[in-house]
Amino acid sequence: MRSSPGFTLIELMIVVVVLGILVAAGIVNSIAMRDRAHEASVKSNMHTFQLAAEDYATRYDGDYAADASDVAAVLAGMPAGSTFKNPYDQSTGSSNSWRDQGTWGAPMVSGTTRAGCVAYGDSVSAKYQIVGRAKTADLTLILRN
Repeated sequence: MRSSPGFTLIELMIVVVVLGILVAAGIVNSIAMRDRAHEASVKSNMHTFQLAAEDYATRYDGDYAADASDVAAVLAGMPAGSTFKNPYDQSTGSSNSWRDQGTWGAPMVSGTTRAGCVAYGDSVSAKYQIVGRAKTADLTLILRN
């Protein structure tokens, strides 16, 4: 008896299972990588906001902005200001990509549940803190003057 060339059903099932495992591992890794990229973008936004806060202080004899909207006005004039977006949903503006944190605390909390939002808080125009919100919690990084 002569066997026909080809794969048996068992061999095909093994190949499908192996491919399924590889695809599942790739999906998990890509989700984790996307989350790390979003978090890195929030940190980048925090640094950009810090540069704008320092620019504001330079313009106003060393006094820092009393409100995040004052810093955002400087940010809008910066070359990269038009790209200051919330990395999670691409929204812009107050309470979307940045917000003012009216309550001073050390360390400061963002005071928001909106992922990707950068919060700015000042202490009588002498000090500031900037904190960002990741997917589920505030980042451990807090920028200060």
